[in-house]
Amino acid sequence: MYKKISILFILFFLTSGLKAIPLSAELFDYNEDKIAAEFAELDLLENVLIENPNLSLSDIALRFPQYAYMIENSQVSPLGINQISAPGNISSFWWAFSFSFVGSYFIYGAAAGPIAVAIVYFNTGKNKPETKKAIFGCLTGTVLGLGIRYVVSNL
Repeated sequence: MYKKISILFILFFLTSGLKAIPLSAELFDYNEDKIAAEFAELDLLENVLIENPNLSLSDIALRFPQYAYMIENSQVSPLGINQISAPGNISSFWWAFSFSFVGSYFIYGAAAGPIAVAIVYFNTGKNKPETKKAIFGCLTGTVLGLGIRYVVSNL
């Protein structure tokens, strides 16, 4: 009984920092003419790309300056992750963290974290910085998973 309550308390503690996004009716308002104009620009870009398949990204940025920022910063994601390399479009750190946390908490496999690191290593073409992120995620997840398991088992 105490274990279940302590697990719920730990989950509540870990998720208490999450905040809901306030919604307003303005989010659902849209201007159909503006959307049609945006799609017309995209259609023009599509037609240019179909007619000229050998265009480079810099040529596209010169012809369509409104898309230059997106083309130049195409490797940057909205979450601040520069390169998403693990399977499922998850960052390498979080991929290894989740496997090692679950594996160490449930002790079904202490090898879950290293397996996740190996998956990142081979999936990224032996990219050392991404592998390093995965190793840190593995270590962090293992320590956190074993720590929570230790606290729960000793209550």
